[in-house]
Amino acid sequence: MVSKKTKPAVCFFGTYESTFPRTITLKKACNHLNIKVIECHLPFWEKTREKFAFFTPKSLFRIVFQLILIYIRLTVRYLFKVEDHDAVIVGYNGYFDMLLAKLLAKMRRKPVIFTPVFPLYETLVEDRKYINKFSLKSKVIHFIDEVSCRLADLIIIETKTYLDYYCREFNVPREKFYKIPLGADEVNFFPRPTSAITINSSHMNILFYGKFIPLQGIPYIIKTAKILENDKDISFEIIGSGQLSEEINALAQSLHLQNVTFIDWVDYQSLPYHIQKADICLGIFGDTLKARRGIPIKVYEALAMKKPVITGDSPAAREVFRPNVNAVLCPMANPEALAESILLLKKDKELRQKIAEAGFRLYQHLFSSSVIAQEFKKALEKLSS
Repeated sequence: MVSKKTKPAVCFFGTYESTFPRTITLKKACNHLNIKVIECHLPFWEKTREKFAFFTPKSLFRIVFQLILIYIRLTVRYLFKVEDHDAVIVGYNGYFDMLLAKLLAKMRRKPVIFTPVFPLYETLVEDRKYINKFSLKSKVIHFIDEVSCRLADLIIIETKTYLDYYCREFNVPREKFYKIPLGADEVNFFPRPTSAITINSSHMNILFYGKFIPLQGIPYIIKTAKILENDKDISFEIIGSGQLSEEINALAQSLHLQNVTFIDWVDYQSLPYHIQKADICLGIFGDTLKARRGIPIKVYEALAMKKPVITGDSPAAREVFRPNVNAVLCPMANPEALAESILLLKKDKELRQKIAEAGFRLYQHLFSSSVIAQEFKKALEKLSS
């Protein structure tokens, strides 16, 4: 028997990634607002780090069959076990969930909120180039993005740059969108004390972590390390793997780098330890359109831990950052400029500290969990108006 709700409630529905930061921050926003979180969720996308494995011809039939079984179970759960609620939220990677979510929500007369973070088409076709832009598969992916947005009553997006892209590329009405930053999981990412040894050391540890995909611009970071190889006080730590792993490892070997440590992957809970050790955290530097539209999660996490950030100078970054005030912005895909930015912060410890502190204040002012909660409240008010 489905019970009546005693306070406002939302239902997170589908195959969304439960550990993705957008999901975490929205759930925390609900808790902050005293909104009950109900989950009608079955894991699917978080089973592998490299999502393109789901779209290969060999996997397609198996994946479709698995999704059909999952959707049957989700339908039964939603209709017969989920208590009353005010809205349905379809989280990141829920592109394929939207049709079912809309049908089920309509049966219970509930609005649907979609939080895609970025389009599937942009990732698979434009950025990673897994799929030919002029192929039938590309058109299908584009159609899925367009339909998933049109089915939503409200779409939560990260930056104005992305909002403009969605409106232009998928012809989605601008009034459907509400802009809320991704933020960080503040349970794990917060300022930690630095040891006296680290404070007094002249050595600089430069940290990058993330998937090895085009938007990150990792080859440019590696070429930067080569430029700075004669400075023995600078070392790089690169954490991650993915699509470009072979290319990146081959580049590093060809340059005979001695100042870069590669770590294949670390547990999410261990990332704050690596950020704490870092003197500078790097964002993204890829020469792709996707790299210019969003602010990567790693930047929010570094800001939340009061670390100075260097990231690519993009329209999305310019929405929130003041260059050399709360972050260092350098030209995308430019190892020489990145090397100069690193040296600027290495030589000027006072500037480095000021940028770290200003970045943390910016995080508290625009990206903190309390700010996200208030923005989410406004989004819900817009949905009900």
